Amino acid sequence: MRVKLEPETAFIGKKFAYIFLGIMFSLNAVTFIWFFLFSNLKLI
Repeated sequence: MRVKLEPETAFIGKKFAYIFLGIMFSLNAVTFIWFFLFSNLKLI
């Protein structure tokens, strides 16, 4: 039971880490693009 439960928790933790990093990277990319467009419109 213990050997069966460890890979499942590790897989869930890895999946959660990938989802969290993906969300953070997406928000950072959106913020960077928004700031770039805003500064471009500001310069024009």
